[in-house]
Amino acid sequence: MNKQNNTLVLSAGLLIVAVAFTRLFPHPPNFTALGAMAVFGGSVIKDKKLAFVLPLGALLLSDVCLQLFTSTKGFYGITQFFVYASFIIITALATLMQKRSVANIALAAVWSGAIFFALSNLGVWISSTTYPKTLAGVGACYWVAIPFYKNEFFGNFVLNSVMGNAFYSAILFSAYTVLERKVNLQKAIA
Repeated sequence: MNKQNNTLVLSAGLLIVAVAFTRLFPHPPNFTALGAMAVFGGSVIKDKKLAFVLPLGALLLSDVCLQLFTSTKGFYGITQFFVYASFIIITALATLMQKRSVANIALAAVWSGAIFFALSNLGVWISSTTYPKTLAGVGACYWVAIPFYKNEFFGNFVLNSVMGNAFYSAILFSAYTVLERKVNLQKAIA
């Protein structure tokens, strides 16, 4: 890997870690950078191992910090495995992104929010004794999750995830584009 690629990978890694720590600041439920972080890592980092390790490592590090330094639980049971699985799937799908266009990134904000919603609530259904282990039970779990955050700023669980993904994707991809252009400009000058 040449110096230019090292600089860009290091920059992408630092951006990923930085946005992971936004979880430590007050925010509406699920209005976080996590989906954007997985999409960004999967679509920007060419080394597939790093594309998975950086976002998942940042997620784990932020969970540890939440557990140790805040009143929010960083580790909260079996549902967390479904959350991590959702980010593995999001990262995997993002590695297939052929072009980093505004339209593709906006679409990724939607599908990554949907994946997170589907898997995290599946985890709630599986780990909960509130819902029967039937098709009607899983349907009830998803139905209750839709308006769960109705009194929050953006309206609900899905919308918070999608809006958070869009907001943080704009930050991540814009910052990376600026860095990428700077590195490429330095390469052209050298």
